[in-house]
Amino acid sequence: MDKVYIGVDIGSATVKVAGISRDGELIGTSLYLRHDQFPSQVDAVKNALRTYLESVPQYQVGGIGLTGSGRELNRHMIGGDLTKTEIFAHSVGIQHLIKKGLVKIENNGIKEPIDKIGTIIEIGGQDSKVIVFDKANVPVYFNMNTICSAGTGEFLKQIADEAGISLNQFGPIALEAMQSARIDSTCTVFSRRDFRHLTQKGVPLAERLAGICDAMVTNYLKNVVKDVPLPSPIVFQGGVAFNQGVKRAFEHHLGVEVIIPPYHDIVGALGMAAIVLEEKKDSANQTSFKEDFFIRDFDSQIRYCHGCQNACELSQPLEKSEEGIHILDTLGGRCEGAFQAKNVKEIPQSQKNIKIPIHREKSKIVINNERSLHSDVRSIDGIYFAGIDGGSRGTKYALIKGTQTGIEIISVGSVETSGDAIKAIQAALIELKKHLPLGESLGGVGTTGSAGELARDMITTKAKYTSDVKVTEILAHTTWAQYMVPGVKVIMDIGGNDAKIIVINDHGIEFAMNDKCAAGAGAFIEAIAKRFEIPLDQFGPIALTSHSPARISGRCAVFGESDIIHKARAGFPTKDLLMGLAYSICRTYLSDIGKGKVLSVPIVAQGGTFLNQAIQHAFKETLQLSEEEFIIAKDRRLVVGAGALGAALLAKDAYAKGMNSSFKGFDTILSSTYHTRTLTCKHPSCDRTCHGVITLLEDDQPIAGYKSINCDFGLFEGMIEDDASKKHIETLLLERGLA
Repeated sequence: MDKVYIGVDIGSATVKVAGISRDGELIGTSLYLRHDQFPSQVDAVKNALRTYLESVPQYQVGGIGLTGSGRELNRHMIGGDLTKTEIFAHSVGIQHLIKKGLVKIENNGIKEPIDKIGTIIEIGGQDSKVIVFDKANVPVYFNMNTICSAGTGEFLKQIADEAGISLNQFGPIALEAMQSARIDSTCTVFSRRDFRHLTQKGVPLAERLAGICDAMVTNYLKNVVKDVPLPSPIVFQGGVAFNQGVKRAFEHHLGVEVIIPPYHDIVGALGMAAIVLEEKKDSANQTSFKEDFFIRDFDSQIRYCHGCQNACELSQPLEKSEEGIHILDTLGGRCEGAFQAKNVKEIPQSQKNIKIPIHREKSKIVINNERSLHSDVRSIDGIYFAGIDGGSRGTKYALIKGTQTGIEIISVGSVETSGDAIKAIQAALIELKKHLPLGESLGGVGTTGSAGELARDMITTKAKYTSDVKVTEILAHTTWAQYMVPGVKVIMDIGGNDAKIIVINDHGIEFAMNDKCAAGAGAFIEAIAKRFEIPLDQFGPIALTSHSPARISGRCAVFGESDIIHKARAGFPTKDLLMGLAYSICRTYLSDIGKGKVLSVPIVAQGGTFLNQAIQHAFKETLQLSEEEFIIAKDRRLVVGAGALGAALLAKDAYAKGMNSSFKGFDTILSSTYHTRTLTCKHPSCDRTCHGVITLLEDDQPIAGYKSINCDFGLFEGMIEDDASKKHIETLLLERGLA
């Protein structure tokens, strides 16, 4: 029977399988599978190998080689003959394709095979690398990214999820852009921050995605390539090579054609197949492949080394049988101490808890939702007020009614922003209209959040001196917390993409925000829940069953997610990872945002992240607070909608002081068309050129602008309030052919 030589590339996010015959021809059906389609990495590997072998029933396994981050853990389970680094595997794989004449470059309109390789650009799910060859086709330089996932496929997947599109749609949509949005390329979290900011300003999705492609390539060239020249021909390998938007960005930055070779997604596996063929084809030794691999019961467990202060986490692949559990290997130790049984324990070395000073007054904590409110000029009794909190993940809305003793909450809810702030604001208005009694009107609308300015400019006709107030999130959240809990000392708010702390003391209000990283925010939880295919409402209950929470890196969301991925592949139980994440978010919040703050009780917790029971538990345990001291509203709507409710209260206060609303009315807003255009401004009386300024159009007429820096003419600084500014923007639109 003829033999097949198989390569398996087990990465952090995917499993790739390829096989070749004795004469080096690709045979069978090559596989590219994501881990998250299966319960575990072992299940993914079993499925991929089984599917591949079913495609070559006439062949016998002659040898099997492994590469990728999971190569050592899986080698014992599969019975691999050898393992090699990804650098080696990818180099051999592309040269194998070149020898077969399968890698071609366009020359005068004709595709011709190349006979040498200059540079490999390889970008996968969690890592990226560059390999540079000399004139003799010998690798002379290589480099990889660090644990950070900036410039990798995982980042693109996170952006696609945030935009509500599939990865397959990412590239085609990005190619539709006539220009790229300007997005910070320093690191992933900054890129995501800019993407969300531009979302809230209504920048078209195609331009934002093209900007992400440019930022990703810029980051890769700066941090992976550094200053090393990249000789041609340049080939682009790995799963990200599917994205034509990234390919276009590379060609723009490098100024040369970038070749995407056939089988670009499985080149590492192909390289291992070629390596194992060379190793085994003339060898008398049989393959080590375990043909019963598919029916054997494999698992892995985590143990902890107590041999020194390194406190290494150890991964032990296991095989289960009737005779018991057999440890196949111990991986992850930094020194020989990890191989000494006396040092290997089931529990980690103790961790130091964060010490936060808590000041407790003897006065009784009062929660009162119906307290008497005074009005300065006129009564609010029977008058309706609305609030809109435009967040990057959700757009919250609230409708309240003034009463003689306070307010009545009519409706509070949230709609998904889904990467389109304009549509989300309109959807929130539809919900508000449903709950406003027929014949009633609004006395004022308050807006807040990252899309608060956009919302105000869409729904009102005046920016100043009205009961339609645009307020900061700090003010909105403080206003609602003080209404709900008189005497509140601290407000903790954790939303989808940012977190804040507000401390009320004798000197006024202190606050801090984390708007540059999602390490301490709900988006981190959502990303992990999606990865483990766990509904968000089950995250907390599952996490609370953990007795040994994993230690998760919390300094950065990217690092934290990479850490969780690594630990999941190493066999950490899901419940321990989820509870570890909850504690990580708590530690990050307290050490970064709460740094230097003296906390007093009562503390009010707001924002959707605090609906998660595991997060609640982590904060209460870490701070050693009771439910009376750490207050989370029983009505979950008041937790999520705190910002919108605060904005509505502030609109009520403005109305009570005698101001009137300039709300356009539901019918007018919902029947109008809103979109944005990105422009380059060159004012006749100005010697500067401002790129990337944005104008908001209502029925194709400019009504507002954003993102100018210290403009002497007041352009692109919010609502357009004079004819000269409007005429100038109309001229810019005409010049771009956008009017």
